[in-house]
Amino acid sequence: MNEQTLHEPITCAAKKNGPQPMPKKPKPAPAAPKPRSKTTVLPNYLFNVDKTCNQLDLPLHSSVDIRPYQQEAVNAIIDKTDSDASKHFARSGIIVLPCGAGKTLTSILVAASIQKPILVVCSTIIAAEQFSKEFLRFTTLMASKTGMFAGAKKWPFNGPSGVLFTTYTMLVDSKHRTADSKKMSTFIDKTEWGLLILDEVHCVPANNFAKAILKIKAKVRLGLTATMLREDERIGDLETLVGPTLYHAKWKELADKGYIAKVICTQVESDMTPKVKNTHEQVQVQGNGLLGSGHHLKSLLAILNPKKMQICQRLIQYHEAKGDKVLVYCDHIDALKLYAEKMNRPYIYGGTPIEEARQLLSRFQIDISKVDEDELSWNEIAKRRSLKSKQVNTLFLSRIGDTSLDLPAATVLIQVSSHFGSRRQEAQRLGRILRAKKRNEKGFYSRFYTLVTNDTHEVQFSEKRRQFLEEDCGYGYQIWKVGKEEEGGWTVEANRDHSSPGDDEVKTDPLTCTIQGADERPFATEEEELALINHLTNLKNYLVETEEEELAPATAVTAAGTKRKSTAIAEGVNKKKN
Repeated sequence: MNEQTLHEPITCAAKKNGPQPMPKKPKPAPAAPKPRSKTTVLPNYLFNVDKTCNQLDLPLHSSVDIRPYQQEAVNAIIDKTDSDASKHFARSGIIVLPCGAGKTLTSILVAASIQKPILVVCSTIIAAEQFSKEFLRFTTLMASKTGMFAGAKKWPFNGPSGVLFTTYTMLVDSKHRTADSKKMSTFIDKTEWGLLILDEVHCVPANNFAKAILKIKAKVRLGLTATMLREDERIGDLETLVGPTLYHAKWKELADKGYIAKVICTQVESDMTPKVKNTHEQVQVQGNGLLGSGHHLKSLLAILNPKKMQICQRLIQYHEAKGDKVLVYCDHIDALKLYAEKMNRPYIYGGTPIEEARQLLSRFQIDISKVDEDELSWNEIAKRRSLKSKQVNTLFLSRIGDTSLDLPAATVLIQVSSHFGSRRQEAQRLGRILRAKKRNEKGFYSRFYTLVTNDTHEVQFSEKRRQFLEEDCGYGYQIWKVGKEEEGGWTVEANRDHSSPGDDEVKTDPLTCTIQGADERPFATEEEELALINHLTNLKNYLVETEEEELAPATAVTAAGTKRKSTAIAEGVNKKKN
């Protein structure tokens, strides 16, 4: 019986002539098979005696430093309690570790124990490339034993066994596959994988991703994530798609032990300027609600509130002057571009070419420490100045930067807009600054600022988002209520949470101190403010990104609420004419 007839009614034709026998009680029709997602939990894998998978020589470098919690996580996956090596086995399941706590290395330790072909699935192309570099860094694996199926890079590993890196979107069947993509897809389907590593595993429940993952022949599925959260409540599907959560480390405990950075979280609240507020109140939200053009316009007015933009500018100026590396997140692409233009800083979003994004991320990692140049040679001084000319100290990101970016230079994060009340996104963004190189310096704290415009939807969304950080991650919030403008800054009423450290040197200084030589504030005049309002109210398309979109053209939402792919959207307000 084929799949198309499983649910068709069974009928019997009666004989036309002669007496009709008493009908026999029909045999019950065979039960339709249960959906695959309900029967996909893999059995324990006896990797030392398995002959169906090729062997992979994957020794670790002797210099690898394994943290105690990483070993605990590995032990939750790999069971070697029996003295008989033939009975050692691996379980399928999920490891939950905060960003910056070494999820990648933990999965490599599991791979080194199993010693079979490995398929690594990541959320973005850049994440797949970073994962590949980490395998080569922590093991003695030769580059020829690694393959890549991400973006324009499509090649398998050499020989019968190796490690292949790909992305979720590349695994999804498409009618428009190229010949190279079809070959790689066939290669993946035919290979017997010992270990399937699913980075950012919370992506898997998406329908197309789940189907693609279940097709792969793997002995063990290992999920990695920092946040076991999905706002669509499908996170529970992971237990049948991948396996149970086998190890979950607490954020605050790792921070207190110095494994990840300590963070001070601050919500900065400010009022709208009168003209923007008047426009915001007049906008009618109809039809599509949160997805309609009215909502997008109200969102843009809240995000681009001139006072919020000026506060963002001040935070950037203050922390750059202290030697910090700053990430600024903005979900709405039109607002992102305008912020970056007015702050004169680079940005990355879904439409940024891959190579340009790589270069910007690399330049952001350049961190020139302050030294006395009188003690350096001319060559050393020239090299430092050359690097300094290339370094990027502040980088604007769309939600494309929420996951899988390894940016240990980052010490400050400013969030000017977010994806509704997404708790997972809040935690992921906090994770961008948990890797900070300076985390073991005495008195050092990373900084997480979320900027909120009063009397808008941002207030309710922010409450939901920060509740997760407080209850699940152990991070309290300071509240800064920004008041009237003063010479050089603003008045600030600060409500410090009980968890705020006593040795916090910053206090409210970024907004209250005077910064010499500061750039001109954006939209500081009535003329500029009116130009901003006019620009936003006349937008025909609103550029947005899907939640798990790769570096590819973003999506435009028209005034009617429909979506289409677009690479040419309004770049922002024209600069004031001289």
